[in-house]
Amino acid sequence: MDFNFFNWIRMGVKDSVLLGVTDAVNTMGMPPEESSRDRILSFLQEETQSTQRRRIASVAPSTTGQRKLGRSISDIHATKEAG
Repeated sequence: MDFNFFNWIRMGVKDSVLLGVTDAVNTMGMPPEESSRDRILSFLQEETQSTQRRRIASVAPSTTGQRKLGRSISDIHATKEAG
């Protein structure tokens, strides 16, 4: 399982905001027109779907080889000998 600390924080903040909106709507009530409720629900559903698409798109495919993070000792020696 891949754990990303910043994604965990981001999702926690998003959940807290959504729960806060839900609590506010429950406390204050909805406006008399029903269409605003439908707009809020459709917005939240679209946001959730786009977040899932971004999360899927951000997952990099696994590679079979190792990544080279810097120069090797032989690269350093070759640079010193050439210069």
